[in-house]
Amino acid sequence: MLDLGRLDPYVQWVLQKNGWTPGREFPSAEAHIAEITALGFPAVDYGVRVLRSLGALRFREYYPESYRRLVRSWREQGLPPERWPEAAEIREGCQAALTALEELGLEAAGYKGATFTFDALDAARDVEIVLDLDTVRQVVGGPVFPIGTVEPDGIVFAAADGGVYVVFDDSIFAAGRCVEEFLQVLLVRGCDPLEIYHGD
Repeated sequence: MLDLGRLDPYVQWVLQKNGWTPGREFPSAEAHIAEITALGFPAVDYGVRVLRSLGALRFREYYPESYRRLVRSWREQGLPPERWPEAAEIREGCQAALTALEELGLEAAGYKGATFTFDALDAARDVEIVLDLDTVRQVVGGPVFPIGTVEPDGIVFAAADGGVYVVFDDSIFAAGRCVEEFLQVLLVRGCDPLEIYHGD
């Protein structure tokens, strides 16, 4: 369901590295949809389509230059290499990202990191951590369907018109007119969400 033509090449690489493929169908989609609707969410068509394509995918993407910045900081602190903290996961993740960016002919400075999921069922079960749903529906202008989570403590919803919203305990952000724009907001510098509600 994703329109690859709307996605930055690096964002496409991140998706594929984390298990998404064109034509992907999440095998547990129908069971998750049934449970989510039983929790009181109407089966918003766009949200259901996102779940079927991206359901259960999890992402922990570092800012591509994170490890280089850590090394620079350790050097500035005067730590010799043998005293640098273990950070193999960060080092390997950053190196893979930098290699991909180089092969794509892209500059690392144009990209950021994010931790997020397309686990709609977990999101539906955790809605008590964010603003009440009546407020969300009123601000968005209609029903919403959970499609995932973002760190820290945000739930991601899709609206009937394809809009994607990130909801926290005190605010709502418009994070894209479609899931492709949402992915760009998460990973591409200069693509930022718009705060549309902030509680008192």
